[in-house]
Amino acid sequence: MKKIIAILLSLALLLGCAAGLAEGAEKQSFGTIRVNGEFTLKGSLPEGYKVVPFEMSDDAILSYIVSEDPSKPEMILSIAYDETYSDVERLNDMDDEALAILEKTFTDTDPYAYITYDETAYGTRLLICRTQSDVYDDLDIFTIYKGYFVEFMVTPGKASADQKITDADVTACIDFLSELDFMEGAEVTEVNIEGKTFTANITSYDAEAKTIDADLLQPVIMTEWQAVGINEGDTIKIGNEEVEIATLKYEGDDAVINDQYYLRKNDDGLYNPYDFDYPIMEVAKTLTIDVPDTLVYKEEIDPESGVMLDEAKTLTAADLFSALEATKENGSGFDRQNVSITFDEDGAATEIERFYAPWQ
Repeated sequence: MKKIIAILLSLALLLGCAAGLAEGAEKQSFGTIRVNGEFTLKGSLPEGYKVVPFEMSDDAILSYIVSEDPSKPEMILSIAYDETYSDVERLNDMDDEALAILEKTFTDTDPYAYITYDETAYGTRLLICRTQSDVYDDLDIFTIYKGYFVEFMVTPGKASADQKITDADVTACIDFLSELDFMEGAEVTEVNIEGKTFTANITSYDAEAKTIDADLLQPVIMTEWQAVGINEGDTIKIGNEEVEIATLKYEGDDAVINDQYYLRKNDDGLYNPYDFDYPIMEVAKTLTIDVPDTLVYKEEIDPESGVMLDEAKTLTAADLFSALEATKENGSGFDRQNVSITFDEDGAATEIERFYAPWQ
């Protein structure tokens, strides 16, 4: 089975459908959520609802979405990847025969199940299964996107007087789901380099061709759900590292894990993880960069000793390749880390600076 989703996917879907249940509530945009380059979602979060993670693994995500008002409907979000449907781009792609087979997975387990269909404003079909009896009342909204099963199970709130889902609840949820926008990952995962400076790792170089291969880095971003919905004893993924939470405390909005990792809230309401005082980075883009003769190479360290210079030296592209060759020979590793690369408005490299930091 293909390793599924980042937590970011669950956040987008969770927040999205919760908004539909709070009819008339003010919606706050959380922007575009990226999903491991597979696809993205746009949606909103209403006042009064929150996300309560229940189970998260490489195979599935299961979370509750509940309101501060216990009489309001609750929701369970389930997301999983199914190899059987790996070639299904959207539920829309399935013909009547395939849909009939899918419907039987609902109707065979519940004689009260009634199937209808709707679709989002962006054209994604939704299978809606309403199950009503004297004992229970459930709503199941289901779709497929790029082989991922995305299922919203709506149940009456714990304090609901009659333990029923009203028609208004059904309409509100479907109406909100219509606002969700599934988008191809390529539309939003492309990192623009024009006019920007990136921290980078130079992974290899070709002095004769005058090129370098580099990973451009960006700070890891975590959602509020990832950063706050955690407890001691949990294991959390921070960047590429799995961290078991032995101690957890909060300093204002910031979470502190094991007195080492700090999850710091930024101006966008998201979180950046730090290892002590240093931001944890991830690869934003990998590319081969032409190094023109006009490139400015700034050196802040002694390539042999690693000692920081009192004043950075301004050197040439030829000096850059000489330094890379020298560090390759003495094994200092400065050719791989602690580099910044600046690009002009046309995306051409104009400056490379090597800096040394004590934590290297």
